[in-house]
Amino acid sequence: MTDAPTVPDAAPPPLVEVVRDSAVESVHRGHVAVADANGARLGWVGQVAVEIYPRSALKPFQAVVTRGWMQRGGVELDEASIAIACASHEGSVDQQVEAARLLALGGVDEAALRCPADRPFHPAALDDDPRPSRLAHNCSGKHAGFVAAQALSGGPIEAYLSPDAPLQVAVADELGRVCGAAPVGPGVDGCGAPAWRLPLDALARGFARLAGGQGRLGAIADAMRARPELVGGNAAVDTALMRAVPGLVAKRGAEGILGCGVLTADGPVGVAVKIADGAGRATGPAIAPVLAALGIEVPRVVARPLVLGGGEAHGELRPAGPVAELAQLR
Repeated sequence: MTDAPTVPDAAPPPLVEVVRDSAVESVHRGHVAVADANGARLGWVGQVAVEIYPRSALKPFQAVVTRGWMQRGGVELDEASIAIACASHEGSVDQQVEAARLLALGGVDEAALRCPADRPFHPAALDDDPRPSRLAHNCSGKHAGFVAAQALSGGPIEAYLSPDAPLQVAVADELGRVCGAAPVGPGVDGCGAPAWRLPLDALARGFARLAGGQGRLGAIADAMRARPELVGGNAAVDTALMRAVPGLVAKRGAEGILGCGVLTADGPVGVAVKIADGAGRATGPAIAPVLAALGIEVPRVVARPLVLGGGEAHGELRPAGPVAELAQLR
C-alpha cells in the first residue's frame, strides 16, 4: 500500500465506540498511520499525512539529543535516567527521585526546572506530599535532561527552552532526521517546551526506527523496554503495552496521541494514532486492531478498557469503523 487518500475537509472516521449496557454512548474519531522504517505506508485509516502535534510522543527522540549532549559533557546515562527523560510520569516517589538524580548529573537541582509546579497523580506520592512541585510535573524528566545537558554544555541554563537555543535546534534537527520530515513550528507545549508538528505517518516512521534500534535510538529503546514503569505508570497505556509485549516500544502524548514500534519478521513497523477529540482513553482500543493484525496479542486492559457503573463493569471501549480493515496487514 503506497497511496493514501487526501480529503482535507473529510471528517475523521470513527475508530472507537464507548458502550454502556449494550448502548453506544460515545464515538471517538481519528486517524491511524502504519509505516516501516523506510517510510513505506503499510496501512492507514483517515488522513495518513494529517499534520499533528505529537506532544510527549516525541520524548524518545528528544532524549537522543539529551543523551548525546551529556555524553559530550562526560556523563553517561544509565537506563533509568534515559527512561525518565522519555517519561510522562505519574509523579511517583521513584519517578521524582530519578528526575532529581538526572538533574544532579548535570550539577543542577529542581530550581533550574522551568516546567510548571504540579501535584503528583500517583496516589501514594500525593498522600505523602500533596504540595505542587516541579519534580512532580509529568514532564519533569524531559526537562531534567534538557537542563542537565544545557548545564554540561556551558550554556545558560535559564535559556534551555528557547527555540533558538542550540539544544532545541539540535532537537528539531533530530526530529527531522528520525521521522523523515521537517518539523513545523514550534508552538509551546503544556510544559513550556517547544512543541513541533509532524505528519502522522512521519511519527509512525520514527517509531519504526525506534523499535529497530537504528543508530543512537538503540539505547533509548532499550531503556524504555527495561524500565517501562518510569516511562508512564500503572495507569498508562504505553507502560501497559511495553510490559505485555517483548520488543515493543510505545509513548503516549497529550490530546489523544499514541506512537508504537514493534518488531516483525519483515522488520520494524511503526504505528501512530491521533484521536480527533483528544481523548487519550481511546488510543489503546484504536491501536489494538493494528497490533493484532501484526500478530501481537494486546492485553484486554489496553484493547477494551472497561466502562464502569457503581464500581462494576457495565460496558467497554471497543474498536469500531474502518480500523478493522487494517487486518489486511497480517
